[in-house]
Amino acid sequence: MTTKIDKFGRILIPKPMRQRMGLLPGSPVSLVEGDGGTVQITAEHSEPLLEMQDGLLVYTGPIGEIDPVDAVHQIYEERADRHWGRS
Repeated sequence: MTTKIDKFGRILIPKPMRQRMGLLPGSPVSLVEGDGGTVQITAEHSEPLLEMQDGLLVYTGPIGEIDPVDAVHQIYEERADRHWGRS
């Protein structure tokens, strides 16, 4: 896959890839500089921050790491996108 660095030095990880990897805004990633001009980006997953408990979506991460309300809204939007065929 090829992407571009924007004028602020940011690299966009495409939404389908973020979804498969479980990356949300604020998710930690590590960067490792390799040989030959390579950069390895690795998702730093410890525990799921949102999980279903007794039919309810429950925030289980540390306080202050992400806003649980924003995370729920993002999940809602992603489900709506999938339902309506938006990318």
